[in-house]
Amino acid sequence: MSSTSLTALPARWHRMETRDPTTPAILEFQWPSTAVANAPIPRAARGIVWIVSSLVIALIALAGLIPVDQVVTTRGLVVSQSPNIVVQPLETAIVRSIEVREGQRVQAGQLLARLDATFSSADQAALAMQVSTLEAEVARLKAEASGQAFTYNGLDPSWTLQVSIFEQRKAVYDAKVENFERQRDELSSVISRSQSDADGYRQRLTVADSIEQMRRQLEARQVGSRLNTLLAEDNRAEMSRALGNAEQTAEAAKRQQAAVAAERDGYIQGWRAEVSQSLSEASTRISDARELLNKAKLRNQLVELKSQSDAIVQSVAKVSVGSVMQSGERFITLVPADAPLEIETNIVGRSSGFVHVGDPVVIKFDTFPYSQYGLAHGTVRALSPDSFSAQEQARDPNSSLAMLPSDAEPFYRTRISIDQVALHGVPAGFAVSPGMPVTADVKVGRRTILKYLLGVMLPIGQEAMREP
Repeated sequence: MSSTSLTALPARWHRMETRDPTTPAILEFQWPSTAVANAPIPRAARGIVWIVSSLVIALIALAGLIPVDQVVTTRGLVVSQSPNIVVQPLETAIVRSIEVREGQRVQAGQLLARLDATFSSADQAALAMQVSTLEAEVARLKAEASGQAFTYNGLDPSWTLQVSIFEQRKAVYDAKVENFERQRDELSSVISRSQSDADGYRQRLTVADSIEQMRRQLEARQVGSRLNTLLAEDNRAEMSRALGNAEQTAEAAKRQQAAVAAERDGYIQGWRAEVSQSLSEASTRISDARELLNKAKLRNQLVELKSQSDAIVQSVAKVSVGSVMQSGERFITLVPADAPLEIETNIVGRSSGFVHVGDPVVIKFDTFPYSQYGLAHGTVRALSPDSFSAQEQARDPNSSLAMLPSDAEPFYRTRISIDQVALHGVPAGFAVSPGMPVTADVKVGRRTILKYLLGVMLPIGQEAMREP
């Protein structure tokens, strides 16, 4: 009997044949596979299905109970918490020298580059001369206002000129005041003479009155003539007229003297007012000129670009000696050396909902494999409230990640503090510095394996085969 026909027999025939004691002898003449197929089933094999089922159930139960860490992994750079120092020219200038190179450590006050100082030096010299001229003018005006002498024995032409102007103006002022004094003295003489004449005429008028009375009495007694009486009256009238003229001359001289004194006082007050106004205007001009001079000095100082603090040169513009730098153009970028360090990274939008401020972070330095040299620990310090795109990141000059490759997916800028550096076995002199690339694993929570698997499979079952 062939093996094909034997395997095709009904199961009942096979059971009967199993109980037949001659079956083993017959099987010796069949194919080996027939013997295997007709061999009795071992007792242990009957429970294998239960064992496998139990293992599957146990694995599902463990997957639903055992939690694992939920981690968001992102790439980033070590940066300084203080913003980068951007060195820029204040105005358009020619580059005369570049004293540093990228990666160089510089000290506070160290010269970074030198620009052409021709224009700034010329402006400073012109303003310095203007300030010196105005200082001399203000000093002269102050001397004129206070009535003090103004002298100078130096060689500065501005001060020498102001001394000459002072002497000329003082000569004009003294001559004018002296003229007023002379007029006043002349009028005083006229007043004195007129008063003296008036006193004389007053006495003579008294005498003339007495003579006239006596002449009238003699004429009444017919001792004297009418002619003598008329002569006495004429003499009295003449004395009265002369007295009036003298008094009027004295009063007119007094009025004229008062007018001269008023004119003199008006001239002096006008002179002082003119000096005060000129002093005020000159003070304003010198104040403005000094401010402009301070600006010019600052501009002249800024032709030598220096570091404001200890830092590391991050980048230098692609220019050479003789190139023209525009005002405000980025020239040299410095990273502060002594500022605290942190990690700057971008969290993609699909993972940003899990990341919160205060989440622990494991930091792995790309420079050293973490399995051999260890790693660092940190905390999420800040998370941007709005998302950014790769184009915005590339245009942002203040971001240290502007040159990192990025896809078109929106992301959130994140700052991670470095709380503990647990590196070991690193080369001597090594220190964490800005610019080091790192991988940051942000622990955002825990979930079971079953939850993870269901999260992967359920979307496939719900969204598969829906394409038009």
